Amino acid sequence: MKSLKVLACAACLMGTVSGVGFAKDVQTIAGSMVVPNNVNIVSASKTNTRDFVEKQMQQNPSKSTMANMMAKEFFQNFGTNFDIYQLQGADKTGQKDAFVVAVDVKQIAQQVVDKGQIDPVTEQLLLGTINKQIPTSTTVVPLNGPINVSSRDSQKATIMPKTLKTLTVENAEQVHPVAGTKYQTYAASSRLLYADGNVQTPLYANAAFVLKPGKPVLYVGITTDVQRDYFKPIFDNAFKSIK
Repeated sequence: MKSLKVLACAACLMGTVSGVGFAKDVQTIAGSMVVPNNVNIVSASKTNTRDFVEKQMQQNPSKSTMANMMAKEFFQNFGTNFDIYQLQGADKTGQKDAFVVAVDVKQIAQQVVDKGQIDPVTEQLLLGTINKQIPTSTTVVPLNGPINVSSRDSQKATIMPKTLKTLTVENAEQVHPVAGTKYQTYAASSRLLYADGNVQTPLYANAAFVLKPGKPVLYVGITTDVQRDYFKPIFDNAFKSIK
């Protein structure tokens, strides 16, 4: 829960950044991408988010030494191999907000990518395998559940979480190649419903895997479901325009 609180506070810090002008061509870790003139975008790595998160990690370190080391190394590459972008726009119904997370996935991609490209045969095999795992109907995925512990008393061998957490996947789009891009790109999107006990949060996710040679990057755009129609074309066009 501490990590969620830290990210939430970091997002608040991003939202308070001032003096950032509107931009059409925005730099990201894989290259520039295009957003509409009326959409403002802020990069977390260019704010005081890194300092804030590192301070929180020092004050509330994980019990795992390995986790602390990994987190420290992770943030050393903040803005190079990982970044978060906040998008702010508006229409007649009011202000709109979304986030895009960008992660360098070179270590994973190099297992299937040759010189920045996936050959047609491998592409078909990968897409077939991945898309078989994507729900074709509304599916509820449990995020936590009973924890089995060693006990002589069978009634005490299972510990139930205080609140059940689930993620409902709805209208999931199959992963598909995107035409008209500089780099080989694959995309997919889905409506999501995150439930934490009785608290439900409808979300929309739009992802793109951009195979820039030497620096393949996974982009994931997140916003609330009510803002889906506003941000879907912005996400689609931004990911397609990366160069």
